[in-house]
Amino acid sequence: MSESRRLRTALICAGYVLAAVVVCLALRLLAARMTGAQLLDQAQQQLARVQANQPLWQWQLRRPRDLVAGRAFGNATVEREDSGLRITSEDGAPFELGLPIAWSLDLRYWPILQLQLQSSAPGQLGLVWQGSQAPACLALAAHALTPETNSLRIDLRNLSWAGAEQAACKKPGIAQMLRLRIQLPRGASLRMASAALLTTEPMPHPQDVKIDLPPDATPQDIERITAPARNWPMPLFRLPDGITAETMLALRNQLRAVWPAALIVPAGATPQAEPATAADSAPAWGACILYLLVLLGLALRPVQGRLRPWIEIAGCLLGPLWLIMGLHWGLRSTPLGLTAFGGGLAYALAIERRHLPRLWRWPEAGQHWLWPLATLPVTMGLVLFYGHTLRPLLMGHVLAYFGWAWLQQWLMLIVLQRRFEQILRRPDWAILPVATVFALLHTPNGMLMQLCFVGELWWAWCFLRSRSVLPIALAHALCALLVESALAGGPLLRSLEVSARFFL
Repeated sequence: MSESRRLRTALICAGYVLAAVVVCLALRLLAARMTGAQLLDQAQQQLARVQANQPLWQWQLRRPRDLVAGRAFGNATVEREDSGLRITSEDGAPFELGLPIAWSLDLRYWPILQLQLQSSAPGQLGLVWQGSQAPACLALAAHALTPETNSLRIDLRNLSWAGAEQAACKKPGIAQMLRLRIQLPRGASLRMASAALLTTEPMPHPQDVKIDLPPDATPQDIERITAPARNWPMPLFRLPDGITAETMLALRNQLRAVWPAALIVPAGATPQAEPATAADSAPAWGACILYLLVLLGLALRPVQGRLRPWIEIAGCLLGPLWLIMGLHWGLRSTPLGLTAFGGGLAYALAIERRHLPRLWRWPEAGQHWLWPLATLPVTMGLVLFYGHTLRPLLMGHVLAYFGWAWLQQWLMLIVLQRRFEQILRRPDWAILPVATVFALLHTPNGMLMQLCFVGELWWAWCFLRSRSVLPIALAHALCALLVESALAGGPLLRSLEVSARFFL
């Protein structure tokens, strides 16, 4: 190789590295900005509820899944009925209903439990709560149930609590579990509509209970700095500036373990009471239907000319990116989100229907299997330094993920990369936008976005050499399953969740 060619190759590699570093930094910043905005939005909604004297913790019981595990703990059946749940005792023995808790409850300052319920026969209501480490505390006779009772208001401070450690059960505290313990005659039923926790004391103004956390603070420093807030029911914590999304959520969890009602916002932010706006699904469904109709028209009569690859890329990505980057995928997927996501994939299948054999095209050389698998030892190295003990994965999940990885790489490499090659003056540079799109489909999980970007950048380069998606899909699946089993939940990677699920 001549000197000039070596220099040119070195400059090209340096350009790739520089572009990759810039994109990784931008992805890190994007994840932090989105996480900070989410925390501020949650704090403002929380402040609005408190100032309007609305419950800070409430449960609307409409479906069995609104209870922990979607069922009763004991011999009782749970059924949906109108605007509530009907729970029927099978043998007259006590059963328990768990109320889902996102992080924890502060029963010290929100000790009033309000229930909307009605029993078909006389019975007894008890309560069970438990902290993170202490044993459970039980109040067997919290209140009597009668057919005439439509609602209950119970002050948890006035109940007689019993537990293995009586000292820990003297008064309610920070709870990670709250259950209703119900006893009814055999065949009798209880209809429940809602539950809520209320407070009896005024909340201080956030500016009066504000604490700014310094950067690079150790856990010991944070404990010392937050000591004045020990007796504040709802302090305002402003996180350090310049931290990652993962650090923000780690600090949030650490603070909520002590102050479940704390207002936690990014650096320099001051929350204002802004109630959550009710989502109107009609415009969203209208936009989704229009999107699907446009995709159908484009599939039947493709646009010709230089704009065609741009339009096809936008058609494939608009629905999936709206679902993920728009934070529309929460604890449960919605029909609207699944429709938009599926519409983009269906359009990709439609415009590539004549070239589907590319999906299982076999590599021409054996080395084309080895190059994509180079990411596997890198993943093992990350596991060695930042991982934990391997967690077993279900065989069905493993097999399904191989198919999911195959589908993802088909979309990235065969559908999108070929079209980016048509757009860019240097087709080799198509690997950068492809890797960026792959990373954005894992928003706002900052570290996962960066790992996906680097991995896809390498796999897209391998695809330039082999034009086969099979070895790349195999490498993707092996690396992702290893990360799920031994890296996720460790110090490097908080989780594999994306969209709004990342904030849970």
